[in-house]
Amino acid sequence: MEREMPGKKKEESLMLKISKKDQSEVHVFDGVVRKTLACGRDVLMARFEYKKGSKVPPHKHSYEQVTTVIEGRQKVVIQDKEIIVETGDTYVVPADFEHEQTSLEDTVTIDSWSLTP
Repeated sequence: MEREMPGKKKEESLMLKISKKDQSEVHVFDGVVRKTLACGRDVLMARFEYKKGSKVPPHKHSYEQVTTVIEGRQKVVIQDKEIIVETGDTYVVPADFEHEQTSLEDTVTIDSWSLTP
């Protein structure tokens, strides 16, 4: 089922572009910056920049997360299982799984979340 954006023709709503100037930037933790690339009804995509040594504390959410490492290296702990990810690697965090990250070097990731459980 295709959705139309309010006030837009069907063809226009399917070609939605989010300009770089419209991508909000938030400092979420010390040394961690998130830039929202796109947010739809059911999915969110963001770019994260991590300074070496920065940490994202243990947390969980009711939706899946998929992360691709664009550059850098991180230690990721998902439900007490530790993995090391580096440039080109992708990992999946299932819904309601506790996870955390520590950046072993400056790192950039692209993260996507399915917002509907």
